[in-house]
Amino acid sequence: MEFTGDYHMHSKYSDGRATIRQMVNSARSKRLQSIAITDHGPHNIGTGVKNSRTFLDIKKELNTLNSEYLDIKLFCGCEANIAGLNGEIDLPKDIYQELDLLIVGLHPFARPENLSDLWGLNGRSQAARVSRGQKRKAINTNTKTLIMAMENHPVDIISHPGLGMPIDHTEVARVCACQNVLYEINCGHHYPELEDVLAASKQGVEFIVNSDAHYVESVGRFDYGARVLEQAGVSLDRVANAWVEGKEEPWK
Repeated sequence: MEFTGDYHMHSKYSDGRATIRQMVNSARSKRLQSIAITDHGPHNIGTGVKNSRTFLDIKKELNTLNSEYLDIKLFCGCEANIAGLNGEIDLPKDIYQELDLLIVGLHPFARPENLSDLWGLNGRSQAARVSRGQKRKAINTNTKTLIMAMENHPVDIISHPGLGMPIDHTEVARVCACQNVLYEINCGHHYPELEDVLAASKQGVEFIVNSDAHYVESVGRFDYGARVLEQAGVSLDRVANAWVEGKEEPWK
């Protein structure tokens, strides 16, 4: 299984370890047709961008590189955080409308918009590690919140579904399929696991395989995704960035 592009990676604008140009050149060396730089939203504690307008600076830099490099297409996106129990995210509409794609994910160390949401968004998922009762409640809350985010915003990809924040994969995948949201196989975290991919696959969802690269060495590393999708029996036509003979254009 081969892939045409990598649509989840981070630069020095958030918690990546390389400049955008360095990440782009790594992708070019691996002959990827397109990539997206998707730095963390500002509510990631200690790892997010300085503020939401930083993404406009990133887009400007990518536009300059797009005019310089003709062998690869470069897109600007964001990995936004769920910031409220009603599906709020940490990126305003006037900013994400300027970007090429929107990734949304649940992160255990993201700052909520309101302190009243702190337990529901963060504390309960941590308590789920030691309490079955809290795990059930966390799954219900996280699933509902993620679904509301998809219903309220033009989400393209759900990042590493369930990582550190347990969800009902079947229900989230069902809504992804209805909303045309891609279910990410995250090769940086080796997540979701096979059983969750199988559950999601039964809902007819489409997948995307991303590296979640924070280093130049990690760009385009898709081994985990290829392996788990093959084990799950997912056909190539259900993987947005899989290379398929006769396919004229990459996903983006």
